Amino acid sequence: MTDRIYGHRGAPAELPENTLAGFARAKELGVYGIELDVHLSKDGVCVVCHDETLDRTTNATGAISDYTVAELRQVDAGHGEYVPTLAEVLSLVGDSMHVDIEVKANAAGAAVLEEVKKVDGLRWLVSSFDWDVLRYVRSQDASADLWVLTPGASEDAIQVFRDLDAKALAIWEKGMDADIAAFLAEQGIPWWPWTVNDPAQARQFLSWGAIGICTDNPAMILPE
Repeated sequence: MTDRIYGHRGAPAELPENTLAGFARAKELGVYGIELDVHLSKDGVCVVCHDETLDRTTNATGAISDYTVAELRQVDAGHGEYVPTLAEVLSLVGDSMHVDIEVKANAAGAAVLEEVKKVDGLRWLVSSFDWDVLRYVRSQDASADLWVLTPGASEDAIQVFRDLDAKALAIWEKGMDADIAAFLAEQGIPWWPWTVNDPAQARQFLSWGAIGICTDNPAMILPE
């Protein structure tokens, strides 16, 4: 296998997604990296949650943008966890793991760049399905590590990868096969599949040249 296993939103097969407990578990497992998602709170702070609303992942309802950070600390995201700030997660991580910060909307791009610069030794990247977010981050930081999120290796995604001097395509696992992997290898394009929860499939992707594996269950995917 490989040591380049990324915990998708932490370790959600064991603990609530995008919570400090989940990220601490990923760190305890010794994964290479984690993936997380950010939005802005009502008071303009980067907070870590996948959805725009709290309905699916917490006991609260409504848009994250309608809640202040203080209010988000009062919601239950499972196991008594709350919706953490990006700063809290990065403080937990330090230099121990590579951090894939998926930015959902351009408004959060500037706030993310402010936060990552506060943590010594942090290894980070920005990914997004909204490629304008990646263009913005590149305009603000010429050396930022950018990954182009895409359902498949489309011509448009490859063009954005090249235009922005990105480091990888982050591709939906169902959008990959051996032929596509071979094509990307010929083009010199690194790729990283999400979200892979079967060890045999993970080994297959790695044999095709994947630079890492994103999984909900790092404890199962990690090599013994």
